[in-house]
Amino acid sequence: MTATQPTDLRATARELHDAGLCVLPTRADGSKRPAVSWMDYKVERTTPEQHDSWFDGDRPRGIAVVYGAVSSGVELIEFEGLALREGLLDAATEVMEASGLGEAWAAILGGWVTESPSGGRHYRVRVEGGDVPGNTKLASRLAREDEYTEADRQRLRERPNARIVRVLIETRGEGGYGLVEPSGGTVHATGRPYVRLEGGPGNIPVLDADTMTAVRDVCRMLDQLPQPEAPKTAPRPAPPRQDGTLRPGDDFEARADWADVLNGVFRPLHTRGSETYWGWADGVGGVKATTGRDEHNRLFVFATGSEFQSEVPYSKFGAYALLNHGGDHKAAARELARQGYGSRHLASVGAPRSAPAPEQPDADEAPDEDAPEDEAEQTDAGEREGFDYSDIFGLPATVRTPFDYRVTGRGVEVLSTSGDNWLRVTFAPLVITATFEDPEGDQYVELSWIDRSLGRPRRISRIVSRETAKRGRKLIETLGAAGLPAVEGDARAVEKWLAEFEASNVGRIPSEQLARWLGWQDDGTFVSSPEDGIKVDTPFEEQRGPARAHARKGTLDGWRATVAELADFPVPRVAVAAALAAPLLKPLGLNSFTLDISSRSTKGKTTALQVALSVWADPSEHASAMSNWRTTLYAIEKRLNLVRGIVTVFDETMAVTDDTLIDEVLYQLPMNHGKARSGGAFGNMLPWETILLSSGERPALSFTTSQGAAARILGTTIAPFGDGGGAVAAAAREGVLAHHGHAGPEFIQYILSGLAQPNGREGLKEKHRALVDEFRGAGDMTNRRAPMVAVLAFAEALACRIGLLPYEPLPHDVWRSLFTAHNPTDNRPDMALDVLREYVAGHSHELFTATRKAMGEKPPYAGWLGVLGTDKDTGAAEVALLPERVRKILGEAGYSLDAVVGSWVDAEYLKTLKSQRPAHLVPRRFDGARAKCLAFTPEGMPFGDTDEAT
Repeated sequence: MTATQPTDLRATARELHDAGLCVLPTRADGSKRPAVSWMDYKVERTTPEQHDSWFDGDRPRGIAVVYGAVSSGVELIEFEGLALREGLLDAATEVMEASGLGEAWAAILGGWVTESPSGGRHYRVRVEGGDVPGNTKLASRLAREDEYTEADRQRLRERPNARIVRVLIETRGEGGYGLVEPSGGTVHATGRPYVRLEGGPGNIPVLDADTMTAVRDVCRMLDQLPQPEAPKTAPRPAPPRQDGTLRPGDDFEARADWADVLNGVFRPLHTRGSETYWGWADGVGGVKATTGRDEHNRLFVFATGSEFQSEVPYSKFGAYALLNHGGDHKAAARELARQGYGSRHLASVGAPRSAPAPEQPDADEAPDEDAPEDEAEQTDAGEREGFDYSDIFGLPATVRTPFDYRVTGRGVEVLSTSGDNWLRVTFAPLVITATFEDPEGDQYVELSWIDRSLGRPRRISRIVSRETAKRGRKLIETLGAAGLPAVEGDARAVEKWLAEFEASNVGRIPSEQLARWLGWQDDGTFVSSPEDGIKVDTPFEEQRGPARAHARKGTLDGWRATVAELADFPVPRVAVAAALAAPLLKPLGLNSFTLDISSRSTKGKTTALQVALSVWADPSEHASAMSNWRTTLYAIEKRLNLVRGIVTVFDETMAVTDDTLIDEVLYQLPMNHGKARSGGAFGNMLPWETILLSSGERPALSFTTSQGAAARILGTTIAPFGDGGGAVAAAAREGVLAHHGHAGPEFIQYILSGLAQPNGREGLKEKHRALVDEFRGAGDMTNRRAPMVAVLAFAEALACRIGLLPYEPLPHDVWRSLFTAHNPTDNRPDMALDVLREYVAGHSHELFTATRKAMGEKPPYAGWLGVLGTDKDTGAAEVALLPERVRKILGEAGYSLDAVVGSWVDAEYLKTLKSQRPAHLVPRRFDGARAKCLAFTPEGMPFGDTDEAT
């Protein structure tokens, strides 16, 4: 009987939820992809409140169910429309009934049944007593030429040997999802709806895990894809002897009957056409194997409790050798020769099994009767038994070696075109162990290989873009230093092997989401740690340690108890507030900035930074999240590049080897990217988004000659724990070493839930703007610092409100006393120059250069900002700007060019020419014209490399 189908998505969501299912909204663009980030919903069921927000109003959307443990062990079996048209559902039903699974199968067919827009059938089962496997393709076949789409034809033009496959039966299991009725319209590419044919979510049959395994095995037996045959399990026929007689193995293949070969192991259950279905000889369980599914009459075993490898084709001789001689082909051939096989002439092939046994050959002729024995003698043990991808690489047991390839401990080999010999592809096993997709939709693959360079085997894995994996030479160049076991001469063979391996194991190789950094991702999700369930693969080797240090230890309650003791110490609390404020920079549209804590070395500066870092990561000295100023500028840029919305910590300013390094970092940090490096090389203008926490005996501002830098830094010289807080500092340090990594992820979940509300982002901005106005003052410096002070105070207030911080927020007067009071470094000329520097750094594409001249680039929409040239005397880069553009830039920031240009000249920030009036406007030629410009000295306007200069 067909159950009533709801037409309202909210009503459907309630029906699904009441049946214990996890519900998702999907896009209405034909892609069938979820309309929300859904990784968390693989393990945590969605709520009715979320359903109401997702399916409220007239937004076109589809509705889907996440299968597996999150939906109480429900699994979907799908018969494609093609499978139904070709009678596979009837075939499955016939075999199920013949193998003792008829009752269970009838329950499935009479449960909740949906017709898909393409004419397929979706059946659901709740599995008890075992885990639901992941998505699995159970049966497929090669596409016929008349079924090829234009995309298929194009693929064959690019790869003539590619297999075009049509899936017939598959499942949606753990970690998978599928659309359900009443999804329709633009949700599916056909425009047709999903239709309920039988039952509903309340009618899902319950089967035990063993029964479901048997059901899947029967469906696998309907697979029609040709399987690669290995010499060990299905040796190729050898040429007849010179006298025209057959070899023993080939003679046995022609005359033996499968019932005799499998006697004592399997018994025949059912025959359908040429195909026979077999069960255990003791009668336990259902169908476990088939024979006769193709013209070669091979045996395929689908169970794992026998001597046979699962889903590997066996010839009669291969099965006989395995069952009676432990897989020793030579011994099997010798015994068959003794029984009289192998002396018949080729013309007698096909003689009945009951024919009189031929005369027994001489005993000395038997050892070399069977062709595969020589090959078996030459291969090592690993090759004879088949390569174990599961044990070596942790891949599913169903992963298979592509046809015409073999993998051994010595590497990967491919069969030559003639079929006479094997050609080396790699010097060690090399496979794809996972595929990934990042939030931008870019795809990556994880390559793994066995390395023996240290004298013992070890697995090495590296993630590369799919583009790199498809270009053999680039792949070898990229991973050569990591020990990739291939040489450039084999580049084409390597790229083809990887493509064939992946194509042969579609649905078997794990597929995951990938993040290249921590924090905000491009799709609006937030990755706090590699422990979040999303693979984190950083672009630089140096980032791997700090990324791993973003881990959890202890409990959130333990961390709260630790920071509760900081209630009377404003400076450590400010540091904690900065750690929580980092993820607010993006939604509030703020640039990165620095919080500097400087005082005598015994006053707990490092401890204050450790407490702050514990919000996200392991703050111990042996972990890599805590960095030191004793490093290089490029290393600092790469460390900053790891995060988008997570705090970064650099300790001990006095450890720096070059004072200009801190100056450059303080200058570059608010630009949210690193320095431009010539040639657009990897590492050019690395992006970040962070609050930099710095400490040392010497204030960070004392390392910079730019007085305007004070507007980009919040600094305090107050001892974090005062004169009598040593015991509190020691306890705080011990506490955060034992409990860390919990507060940040907890806080970001609160922020994400707020952003998901209507006008959530604007609400955050409005509250922040109110605090900015609160912290503004009479001076320019105070006003420029106000947004930074406000975001710290805002973060602390939010964390206190939700109970994450176990104390009351700091009064605004305390924030003012720490950061917004008048600072003697407030200097309008330098602040104006600082504004101009930041503008130039962000609009360098508006500078005319020799490269742009050579490429014939047209001026930008706003016209040229100026010219990037080279100082004839020093060879340094010279930035010369058009005065009218400078006047406009400064005017928009509240400064007057006329009021500051004199100070720039006095400070030698501008070049002068006595013959000019005024002297600071010097002529420069660019883009075919001559114009008077403000030509800055390197001290006034530093600008990276000069490769593009005119």
